[in-house]
Amino acid sequence: MCLIRPYASGDTQSCTAILTLAGRDAFGPVAGSAVFTAATQGEAILVAESDGSVTGFAAVYTGDAPEYFLHHLYVHPAHSGQGIGAHLLAAVVARFGPHLSLKTQLANTGGRRFYARAGWVEDAADSGVDAMGAWVRVRYRR
Repeated sequence: MCLIRPYASGDTQSCTAILTLAGRDAFGPVAGSAVFTAATQGEAILVAESDGSVTGFAAVYTGDAPEYFLHHLYVHPAHSGQGIGAHLLAAVVARFGPHLSLKTQLANTGGRRFYARAGWVEDAADSGVDAMGAWVRVRYRR
């Protein structure tokens, strides 16, 4: 069973490990909790917990309310394919929807399929290139 709950300071080490393993393609090498803290500064964070261990997290930038930006959603690779990401995404939508968007790299085909299955829609008119490559905005649709 997967519990979604608000982030607590005791989750930093687990979330850093998840970002290190699952987020390296988006952020490059993560060299410790200072990188996690900087990457999620000012964001509302939810964590997924399974059997007492943090297995994933999502961080949402809320500074442009009511337009919210899902900045991070990562699941520890050892727990991939167990529905944890879907539970996290549903919790984000329940708490921050309906005006949510995110950016994903075009090369992130797995992530793009994940969001499409959840009903999110790519906005090809809102795309570009950053240090990691070409990206597209993806918007939540009810």
